[in-house]
Amino acid sequence: NEAVEQVAFADRLLINKTDLVSEDDLTRIEARLKKINAFAPMQRCSQAEVSVDSVLDIRGFDLKRTLEMDPEFLNTDGEHEHDASVTSLSIIEPRELDHFLCQQFFENLLQTKGTDLFRIKGVLR
Repeated sequence: NEAVEQVAFADRLLINKTDLVSEDDLTRIEARLKKINAFAPMQRCSQAEVSVDSVLDIRGFDLKRTLEMDPEFLNTDGEHEHDASVTSLSIIEPRELDHFLCQQFFENLLQTKGTDLFRIKGVLR
């Protein structure tokens, strides 16, 4: 399951939309996430408001810990299957972007396809 793998190998877990669920639900979700990844710090947030310092330049990857979770991590001859239903998209645009139009695009994307997205990340200049 791709979502479980994402949680298992995460350096940080951001639990978003916390304003939309009860404290009991949050506690239950955090306990479930902790069973999958006991190492990653969890941060509750709403509307994806987090400090940049809490997610960038955290030096979170630890090979020893990764090998404890997955001893075959470095085995390039081993079987590694990707979920064919999970894809990625990269857009590189050398020209200056209209940030308002980008925001409209991402808002529409989240409203229409939000349940199909695992994550969105990027750098806009």
